[in-house]
Amino acid sequence: GQNLSEKQIAELINLDQAERLLAKSLRLLSFRPRSEREIRDHLLRKGKLKDIKADDEKAQYERSVETVIKKLENLGQIDDYEFAKWWVGQRTRFKPRGYYVIRMELISKGVSKEIVDELTAIKKEDQLKLALAAASKKMSSYKKLDTENFKQKIGNYLLSRGFSWEVAKNIVDTLAHKR
Repeated sequence: GQNLSEKQIAELINLDQAERLLAKSLRLLSFRPRSEREIRDHLLRKGKLKDIKADDEKAQYERSVETVIKKLENLGQIDDYEFAKWWVGQRTRFKPRGYYVIRMELISKGVSKEIVDELTAIKKEDQLKLALAAASKKMSSYKKLDTENFKQKIGNYLLSRGFSWEVAKNIVDTLAHKR
């Protein structure tokens, strides 16, 4: 075999570590798009960073994570703007949510405030459509309630989904008249 210096061994270990982290990241990204912070947090949490005792090993692990993040960005696998667009689309199509909830979710996933502000600028008409879609799904479970309880339940449901009071009240009044 070949005799390797300590430095060469350390470089090989670091290279192997980076490749393993990249594989973990790609596996995670295969399920759905992720924000940069989601990937970083996952790698740091799943990487058993707390189990590493030596500070220099922790620093090296964190550098490997940053290297993987940069590589994923260069490959186009991580893009917070595209992720946020995808997330807003999912939340408006499949699980109707209001402006406030979508905004909070994106911020909790590490998307910058500028991107969040740009992508969550949902027009009032669109908010009303989303709220109506969300409330329509719930109407059948509230059909036996009297009008006052119906209004309260639908209103609370819409507020819990992140719709503004104004939008919720508008939808509640509309649906109460249709009953």
